[in-house]
Amino acid sequence: MNSLIKWCVITGSVAAFFASAVQAETMYVRDILKITMRAGRGTEYKILEVLESGQEVETLSIDGEWARVRLPNGKEGWVSGKYLTPEKTSSQILKRLQGKESLLGSQVSVLRTENAKLSGEVKELGLQLSESRQNLVEITKTYENLKNNSGGYIQLESDHKKATQKLAEQSKKAESLEEELTKVLQQQNIKWFFSGAAVLILGIIIGYSARREKRRSLY
Repeated sequence: MNSLIKWCVITGSVAAFFASAVQAETMYVRDILKITMRAGRGTEYKILEVLESGQEVETLSIDGEWARVRLPNGKEGWVSGKYLTPEKTSSQILKRLQGKESLLGSQVSVLRTENAKLSGEVKELGLQLSESRQNLVEITKTYENLKNNSGGYIQLESDHKKATQKLAEQSKKAESLEEELTKVLQQQNIKWFFSGAAVLILGIIIGYSARREKRRSLY
Protein backbone atom coordinates (compact mmCIF):
# COMPACT_ATOMS: atom_id res chain seq x y z
CA MET A 1 0.00 0.00 0.00
CA ASN A 2 2.76 2.40 0.94
CA SER A 3 4.58 1.50 -2.29
CA LEU A 4 1.47 2.31 -4.29
CA ILE A 5 1.13 5.69 -2.57
CA LYS A 6 4.80 6.48 -3.24
CA TRP A 7 4.39 5.49 -6.88
CA CYS A 8 1.38 7.76 -7.24
CA VAL A 9 3.26 10.68 -5.64
CA ILE A 10 6.27 10.18 -7.94
CA THR A 11 4.06 9.85 -11.03
CA GLY A 12 2.14 12.99 -10.08
CA SER A 13 5.37 14.92 -9.54
CA VAL A 14 6.73 13.89 -12.96
CA ALA A 15 3.43 14.81 -14.64
CA ALA A 16 3.42 18.19 -12.90
CA PHE A 17 7.01 18.78 -14.02
CA PHE A 18 6.26 18.12 -17.69
CA ALA A 19 3.04 20.15 -17.49
CA SER A 20 4.91 23.14 -16.08
CA ALA A 21 7.53 22.82 -18.81
CA VAL A 22 5.01 24.03 -21.43
CA GLN A 23 3.56 26.80 -19.34
CA ALA A 24 4.12 30.45 -20.14
CA GLU A 25 5.74 29.74 -23.52
CA THR A 26 5.21 32.55 -26.01
CA MET A 27 3.90 31.35 -29.41
CA TYR A 28 2.66 33.11 -32.55
CA VAL A 29 -0.10 32.37 -35.05
CA ARG A 30 1.50 31.30 -38.35
CA ASP A 31 1.63 33.50 -41.46
CA ILE A 32 -1.42 34.34 -43.60
CA LEU A 33 -3.96 32.71 -41.26
CA LYS A 34 -7.03 33.43 -39.20
CA ILE A 35 -7.79 30.77 -36.59
CA THR A 36 -10.45 30.43 -33.93
CA MET A 37 -9.94 30.28 -30.18
CA ARG A 38 -12.66 28.09 -28.68
CA ALA A 39 -14.03 27.38 -25.23
CA GLY A 40 -12.92 23.73 -25.36
CA ARG A 41 -10.78 21.17 -27.18
CA GLY A 42 -12.80 20.67 -30.34
CA THR A 43 -14.60 22.45 -33.17
CA GLU A 44 -17.95 21.89 -31.49
CA TYR A 45 -17.11 24.38 -28.73
CA LYS A 46 -18.06 28.05 -28.83
CA ILE A 47 -15.75 30.46 -30.67
CA LEU A 48 -14.34 33.02 -28.25
CA GLU A 49 -11.94 34.92 -30.51
CA VAL A 50 -10.62 34.96 -34.10
CA LEU A 51 -6.84 35.26 -34.08
CA GLU A 52 -4.87 36.65 -37.00
CA SER A 53 -1.38 35.85 -38.25
CA GLY A 54 1.30 37.16 -35.91
CA GLN A 55 -0.99 37.24 -32.86
CA GLU A 56 1.05 36.61 -29.71
CA VAL A 57 -0.36 34.02 -27.29
CA GLU A 58 0.87 32.42 -24.07
CA THR A 59 0.75 28.63 -24.12
CA LEU A 60 -0.61 27.28 -20.83
CA SER A 61 -0.93 23.59 -21.65
CA ILE A 62 -1.03 21.17 -24.58
CA ASP A 63 -3.53 18.33 -24.96
CA GLY A 64 -2.99 16.34 -28.14
CA GLU A 65 -3.55 18.59 -31.16
CA TRP A 66 -5.03 21.37 -29.03
CA ALA A 67 -3.28 24.02 -26.96
CA ARG A 68 -4.75 26.08 -24.14
CA VAL A 69 -3.59 29.68 -24.56
CA ARG A 70 -3.93 33.07 -22.94
CA LEU A 71 -4.17 36.31 -24.95
CA PRO A 72 -2.42 39.55 -23.91
CA ASN A 73 -5.82 40.84 -22.72
CA GLY A 74 -6.10 37.89 -20.29
CA LYS A 75 -8.75 35.90 -22.17
CA GLU A 76 -8.08 32.15 -22.30
CA GLY A 77 -9.23 29.41 -24.68
CA TRP A 78 -8.20 26.51 -26.91
CA VAL A 79 -6.65 26.62 -30.40
CA SER A 80 -5.27 24.04 -32.81
CA GLY A 81 -1.60 23.63 -31.91
CA LYS A 82 -0.49 23.01 -35.50
CA TYR A 83 -1.13 26.65 -36.34
CA LEU A 84 1.21 27.95 -33.63
CA THR A 85 4.92 28.57 -33.98
CA PRO A 86 7.59 29.73 -31.50
CA GLU A 87 9.20 31.92 -34.19
CA LYS A 88 8.09 35.43 -35.07
CA THR A 89 6.24 35.52 -38.40
CA SER A 90 7.36 37.17 -41.62
CA SER A 91 4.60 39.76 -41.31
CA GLN A 92 5.98 40.85 -37.92
CA ILE A 93 9.49 41.04 -39.33
CA LEU A 94 8.16 43.03 -42.30
CA LYS A 95 6.48 45.54 -39.98
CA ARG A 96 9.73 45.96 -38.07
CA LEU A 97 11.65 46.49 -41.30
CA GLN A 98 9.05 48.98 -42.49
CA GLY A 99 9.62 50.89 -39.27
CA LYS A 100 13.35 50.86 -39.94
CA GLU A 101 12.70 51.98 -43.50
CA SER A 102 10.69 54.92 -42.18
CA LEU A 103 13.57 55.82 -39.87
CA LEU A 104 16.01 55.55 -42.78
CA GLY A 105 13.71 57.81 -44.77
CA SER A 106 13.97 60.44 -42.04
CA GLN A 107 17.74 60.07 -41.99
CA VAL A 108 17.86 60.41 -45.78
CA SER A 109 15.76 63.58 -45.51
CA VAL A 110 18.32 65.00 -43.07
CA LEU A 111 21.14 63.96 -45.42
CA ARG A 112 19.39 65.67 -48.30
CA THR A 113 19.13 68.87 -46.27
CA GLU A 114 22.83 68.67 -45.44
CA ASN A 115 23.52 67.89 -49.09
CA ALA A 116 21.63 70.99 -50.22
CA LYS A 117 23.47 73.10 -47.64
CA LEU A 118 26.87 71.75 -48.73
CA SER A 119 25.96 72.26 -52.37
CA GLY A 120 25.14 75.90 -51.63
CA GLU A 121 28.44 76.37 -49.80
CA VAL A 122 30.36 74.73 -52.64
CA LYS A 123 28.61 76.98 -55.17
CA GLU A 124 29.34 80.09 -53.12
CA LEU A 125 32.94 79.06 -52.62
CA GLY A 126 33.23 78.39 -56.35
CA LEU A 127 32.14 81.95 -57.07
CA GLN A 128 34.64 83.28 -54.54
CA LEU A 129 37.34 81.10 -56.04
CA SER A 130 36.56 82.34 -59.53
CA GLU A 131 36.65 85.94 -58.30
CA SER A 132 39.95 85.34 -56.51
CA ARG A 133 41.46 83.82 -59.64
CA GLN A 134 40.35 86.83 -61.68
CA ASN A 135 41.83 89.16 -59.05
CA LEU A 136 45.04 87.17 -59.09
CA VAL A 137 45.26 87.49 -62.87
CA GLU A 138 44.78 91.25 -62.66
CA ILE A 139 47.24 91.59 -59.77
CA THR A 140 49.77 89.45 -61.63
CA LYS A 141 49.48 91.66 -64.69
CA THR A 142 49.87 94.77 -62.57
CA TYR A 143 52.72 93.11 -60.70
CA GLU A 144 54.57 92.34 -63.89
CA ASN A 145 54.05 95.86 -65.17
CA LEU A 146 55.18 97.45 -61.95
CA LYS A 147 58.05 95.05 -61.62
CA ASN A 148 59.24 96.02 -65.03
CA ASN A 149 58.91 99.65 -64.09
CA SER A 150 60.48 99.02 -60.64
CA GLY A 151 57.89 101.25 -58.98
CA GLY A 152 56.11 99.99 -55.83
CA TYR A 153 57.69 96.56 -56.31
CA ILE A 154 57.86 95.56 -52.63
CA GLN A 155 54.20 96.41 -51.89
CA LEU A 156 52.98 94.69 -55.01
CA GLU A 157 55.02 91.61 -54.25
CA SER A 158 53.39 91.42 -50.81
CA ASP A 159 49.91 91.76 -52.37
CA HIS A 160 50.76 89.05 -54.85
CA LYS A 161 51.84 86.63 -52.10
CA LYS A 162 48.68 87.30 -50.09
CA ALA A 163 46.47 86.73 -53.12
CA THR A 164 48.30 83.51 -53.97
CA GLN A 165 47.97 82.23 -50.38
CA LYS A 166 44.25 83.09 -50.26
CA LEU A 167 43.65 81.25 -53.52
CA ALA A 168 45.44 78.15 -52.18
CA GLU A 169 43.34 78.18 -48.99
CA GLN A 170 40.08 78.56 -50.90
CA SER A 171 41.06 75.78 -53.30
CA LYS A 172 41.78 73.45 -50.36
CA LYS A 173 38.44 74.30 -48.69
CA ALA A 174 36.58 73.68 -51.95
CA GLU A 175 38.18 70.23 -52.31
CA SER A 176 37.24 69.37 -48.70
CA LEU A 177 33.60 70.37 -49.22
CA GLU A 178 33.39 68.37 -52.46
CA GLU A 179 34.71 65.25 -50.68
CA GLU A 180 32.18 65.69 -47.84
CA LEU A 181 29.35 66.12 -50.36
CA THR A 182 30.39 62.90 -52.15
CA LYS A 183 30.36 60.93 -48.86
CA VAL A 184 26.86 62.19 -47.99
CA LEU A 185 25.53 61.13 -51.40
CA GLN A 186 27.12 57.66 -51.04
CA GLN A 187 25.56 57.13 -47.57
CA GLN A 188 22.16 58.18 -48.90
CA ASN A 189 22.30 55.71 -51.83
CA ILE A 190 23.49 52.79 -49.66
CA LYS A 191 20.71 53.23 -47.06
CA TRP A 192 17.98 53.37 -49.72
CA PHE A 193 19.40 50.29 -51.46
CA PHE A 194 19.44 48.03 -48.38
CA SER A 195 16.05 49.26 -47.15
CA GLY A 196 14.41 48.55 -50.51
CA ALA A 197 16.10 45.14 -50.81
CA ALA A 198 14.90 44.04 -47.35
CA VAL A 199 11.28 44.99 -48.08
CA LEU A 200 11.38 43.26 -51.49
CA ILE A 201 12.75 39.99 -50.03
CA LEU A 202 10.15 39.88 -47.24
CA GLY A 203 7.41 40.64 -49.75
CA ILE A 204 8.50 37.61 -51.77
CA ILE A 205 8.51 35.41 -48.62
CA ILE A 206 5.02 36.53 -47.58
CA GLY A 207 3.70 36.01 -51.11
CA TYR A 208 5.06 32.47 -51.16
CA SER A 209 3.55 31.74 -47.73
CA ALA A 210 0.18 33.15 -48.86
CA ARG A 211 0.00 30.78 -51.84
CA ARG A 212 0.88 27.82 -49.63
CA GLU A 213 -1.56 28.62 -46.82
CA LYS A 214 -4.52 30.19 -48.66
CA ARG A 215 -6.43 26.87 -48.90
CA ARG A 216 -6.55 26.45 -45.12
CA SER A 217 -9.94 27.26 -43.61
CA LEU A 218 -11.10 28.36 -40.14
CA TYR A 219 -11.74 25.77 -37.47
